[in-house]
Amino acid sequence: MEGRQAQSSTVTPPGRYTLPPTRYFSEDILFCIDVDPESLVEMKVTGPTGRPFTRLDSIKQAIHLFINAKLAINTDHRFAFAALGKSAYWLRKEFSSDVDSSTAAFRGITVDSSSGNADLTQLFRVAAHEAKKSRAQNRLLRVVSSLIHFHVTFSYIIGDVPIMEPNIGP
Repeated sequence: MEGRQAQSSTVTPPGRYTLPPTRYFSEDILFCIDVDPESLVEMKVTGPTGRPFTRLDSIKQAIHLFINAKLAINTDHRFAFAALGKSAYWLRKEFSSDVDSSTAAFRGITVDSSSGNADLTQLFRVAAHEAKKSRAQNRLLRVVSSLIHFHVTFSYIIGDVPIMEPNIGP
């Protein structure tokens, strides 16, 4: 094309894909972990001790790997933790990039045997509030939820009018 200059003097070999360097936004990541009794169901995979992993064990391991990967990309990412029983509640409200405190927060999760259908309304309210705080600090809020409930009813409400009520379950 006429009038267009090459952006880089290096040539990428055929078949190799590279990404141009970009700025990564600092993120506040809120994990919401389901503490329903179904999270204690054992899976077919066993751990190093020979004890079968539960769904909750797998979630904890995935979160641990996710935190380390995100911090390898940008050390300014911060994490907070909430649990979801009958409603959402904080495990650790303060966002922090400290791996040890993050690990302690989600490893100390216990299952709520009395939980029934999850009420996600409080979680969405908390997320909306935290998003405003994150935006004010020029940060991006992400909510990562591990929902294990198999009988959850979601209600989507615009104003005072419910517009859809799908039931997710077997």
